[in-house]
Amino acid sequence: MVYLEGFLSKKPSVMNNKKTMNVLSLFTGAGGGELAFQHLLKGFRTVGYVEYEPYPQAVIRQRISDGLLDNAPIFSDIKDFIEEGWAESYKGMVDVITGGFPCQPFSVAGKQAGEDDPRNMWPATIETIRIIKPKYAFLENVPGLLSSKSSMDEITGRPISYCTTIFRDLAEVGYNARWTVLGASDVGARHRRKRLWILAYAKEYDDGCSY
Repeated sequence: MVYLEGFLSKKPSVMNNKKTMNVLSLFTGAGGGELAFQHLLKGFRTVGYVEYEPYPQAVIRQRISDGLLDNAPIFSDIKDFIEEGWAESYKGMVDVITGGFPCQPFSVAGKQAGEDDPRNMWPATIETIRIIKPKYAFLENVPGLLSSKSSMDEITGRPISYCTTIFRDLAEVGYNARWTVLGASDVGARHRRKRLWILAYAKEYDDGCSY
């Protein structure tokens, strides 16, 4: 794991007031999503980054040094983040968990091994959500997730999509969810890059609004 100077305590020190939504970023990559949260949307503050690859970690550190990303701890392996107690330390401090968990197991450009692919990090993602219990989770993956097959349905005996497994997992830990497929072309870009977007929200925060 990697930690930034000033964030070495076991209990992360984070801002938490009515005007600020604290965000924990999973599978951060080079921080493009966090740049959008921090510069295009008001009232969000990233309080932790979880990114496995060394090069994106270096980019995040540089963007923090440049003042473009919030200064917060950088963690590496999400499984270690859970097993070493860091996820537990964020309990009660996080309003939103974001994450584009690895898409290779579900992409039509790959073998679509789905849940059997060792790169499938959904189990670690839902475990992090279960432990921390944020108000919201904002998740991203490829549209192939909608058709990637999972286990057999215990009631119908038919195969179900892995996306159905994801929604069931979210429901079991207390979240409702809505999803849509949007791409860059939907907002005026010249390329498609379609992505599946899932907004999960704790059932106590379901006020009937249209998200």
